[in-house]
Order: sequence, then structure tokens, then C-alpha cells
Amino acid sequence: MKKSLIAILCLGASTQSYSLTLNEYSEKLTQEHPFYSQLSLSKEANQLDHQASQLLYDWNTQLSVNDNYSSSSNLNNARIELSAQKAIEETGGNLSIKHSWNDSGSIQPTNITSITYSQPLLENQGGINTSLSTDIADIDFQSKQLSLVEQSENFIASKSKRFIDLALAQEKMAIVSENLTLSEQQFTIATEKHSQSILSESSLLQEQDNFIRAKQQLLQAKQELDTIKKELASWIDVDPLVMIAEFNIFQEQTALKTNTQNLIAGSRAIQQLDFDRQKLQRQLISNENKLEPSLNLSIGISSQGSGSNYFDSLTNQDSSFDIGLNFTYPIGNTKELLDIERTENSLAQLNSRKQEGEANLTLQINAQISRIALLQQLMEISLEQSLLADAKAEEAQRQYLDAMSQKSNVITAQKNANTAKLSYTQAAASLQKAIIEYLSLTDQLVSAIN
Repeated sequence: MKKSLIAILCLGASTQSYSLTLNEYSEKLTQEHPFYSQLSLSKEANQLDHQASQLLYDWNTQLSVNDNYSSSSNLNNARIELSAQKAIEETGGNLSIKHSWNDSGSIQPTNITSITYSQPLLENQGGINTSLSTDIADIDFQSKQLSLVEQSENFIASKSKRFIDLALAQEKMAIVSENLTLSEQQFTIATEKHSQSILSESSLLQEQDNFIRAKQQLLQAKQELDTIKKELASWIDVDPLVMIAEFNIFQEQTALKTNTQNLIAGSRAIQQLDFDRQKLQRQLISNENKLEPSLNLSIGISSQGSGSNYFDSLTNQDSSFDIGLNFTYPIGNTKELLDIERTENSLAQLNSRKQEGEANLTLQINAQISRIALLQQLMEISLEQSLLADAKAEEAQRQYLDAMSQKSNVITAQKNANTAKLSYTQAAASLQKAIIEYLSLTDQLVSAIN
């Protein structure tokens, strides 16, 4: 495929020329566009939610102070208790530490210190139920992070196609500007011939109409170019006057990855469904575990002492050790059985959705591959037409120099060559945009959020 660099518009002498490649523009988008500020805030919110889900395993402390006075007995009963509890992630057990000071007024004040550990042996063994919410939160966090990457890719794809629209508008502007110059020359020649009675009035009017149409096309091209420049410039906060796309519309592309099976396996859309399945499978594990009897082993150590004051009671301690088993077996487990059935049904539905999603994605990828192939053929045909039109223009110029043709024929051939070039440029731009759509569809455009 023949390569050609697009024309870059020249600015006035008072304005410094400035242009951006597609990669440079994409990088500026990530720095300037509010969309990425929103993505960053969403990412931060996801991280905060994830951190909050892990608080289950933090220490939970409480301080209780009670003071009770009885007028009948003229006694003041004061009690202070400090306690701390912690769920143990690795075992599913619970650790509780308590220390209290009690002064009833009738006997010596006492303090009690106890440490108790409870370990589930059947239901919730290893903390399988206690950790359900945190495990689901972990999976959900990964799913949300992947969703942010997908949003970024779709955004970049949309803006990249508009960047190609700018490059096309620049090329179109150059072509219609040249056509206007040629139409003006043709109208001037027609006017001279008409004044010499060589050309009819109707032919002159036709050339005048062509000249007016060329001016209209230039105004339309200017408006289109101005609109796209302002749009793209606003996204990266630059002056529209210096918003110029440095992009080779006719560039050849490296071979695209077209292994549909591998592309689908790594697709973010399919990965999202896999995350949903992981959450349901994790829920199912807990549902099945809840059918187990509750058997908890409890081990405790306590120490109690009394004395005329707090510090005196610490030196006069009496220790004890407790161990016990608590067994509970619910009859029926109807709710848990229904939860299992619902979760299994949800998994079956999800598997069906995944199969449908993989089939739809396969069709979309194959359709896009076929579209790219057709656009490549169209671009090659348009190139042949453009080269043929250039050859005709060169031949018309040769005949004119040999006094075998008129200048108007040369101008017409040149205008036809420009029209063919514009068709070739439009076909090339459509191909470049189709490739971006394919890269976005197959998750190859953006790999991570900056």
C-alpha cells in the first residue's frame, strides 16, 4: 500500500506551528480531561470501600463506666470495664480480653481480668462464613478496577476516532482549497472565452456555478475543521488555533492479533462474568458450610483479686482456667438449603450468559475483521483510481504543453485527481477508525489506567 503523509495546515506568521501525534494527544487527555479525574476518584473510592471491608479483623475496644448510688443502703456501687475483641482471620476464631474494677462499697473492691478464645470446629471452620463479606469485597474490588480500565479504553477509542476525523478534515481542507483555486482559474478562462464569443452564455454560467460550489465546499470544510479543532482542543485545554493532528492516515498497520479464541479468553467482558461467578461460588461454599452443626471450642483464662485499692488488688490474685464445647444442631436447615438452590440457579444462569457473551463477542470480532479486510480492499481500489486520475492529469498537462489541448482540460483533470485523492483519503480514514474499533473491541488499545 502506497504511503503518503497528510498535509499539515500552516498557521499565520504570528502563531507558532504546533502539532500532536495520536499518542501525544491520548497522553494529554489522561492529564487534562475531567473524565480521568472521575476515573481517579472512582478508583480511590473503590480502594476506600475495599479497606473498609477489611475492618472486620481490626481490634474492637469498649470502655464502660457505671456509678450507682442506693439511698436505702447508703451504698455507692461503681464499675469500670475495658474490653477488646478481635476476629482471627486465619482460624475463624474470636479472641476477647476483658478487665474490670468493681467497688460495691460493702466489700473490698475487686478487679477481674479474663482472656477467652473461641474456635469453630465444624460450621465456620477456618472462618469460612466470617470472611464471606471480605472475600466478596476482594473479588468485587478487582471487578471494579477492571471496569475502570474498560471505561478508559472506550473513552480513548472514541477520542482517537475524532483525532482521525481531524486529520481527515485537515486533508480535506487542503484538497478543497486547491479545488477552489482551480475552479477560479477555470471561471477566469471561461469569462475570457465568453468575451471573445468563443464560449456560450450557458457554459459560462455553468463555470460560474462550479466556482460558487467550490467556495461553498471550502466554507463547509472550514466549518467542519473548525468544529473538530475546537472540540479536541477543549478536551486538552489548548488554543484551537494550534490544534493540529500529526497523523499519517495512509500508514500501514502491523499485523493484528486475530486469534479469536485467545482474544475472547482474555476479554474484560468475559472476565467480568468470571468475577461474578467467583462471587457466587464463594457464596455457595458458605451456604453449604452453614449446613454443618455448630461446634465451638472455648478456652478461657481469668484472674480475680481484691484489695483496699486497685494496685493492692493486683498483688492478690486468684487464677482459673476454663475449657468447654458448645454444640448446636438446627433441625431442617430449610433456609440454608433454599440459599444453596438459589445460588446454584444463579450460577447456571451465569454460565448461560457467559456462553452467549462469548458467542456474541466472537461474531463481533469476526465481523470487524471482515470489515477491516473490505475497507483495505476499498482503500486499494481508491488508490488505483487516485493514481489513474494523477496519470490523466499528467497526460492533460503534457498535451497542453504540446499545444494539443486547452488549459481548461488540464484544470478539469487536476480537479478530478483531487476528487479521487479525497475519496482515497476518506477510505484510508475509515480503515484507521475501524482498526481502532477493533483494538478497543478486543481490549488491545489500553492495558491499564494511568
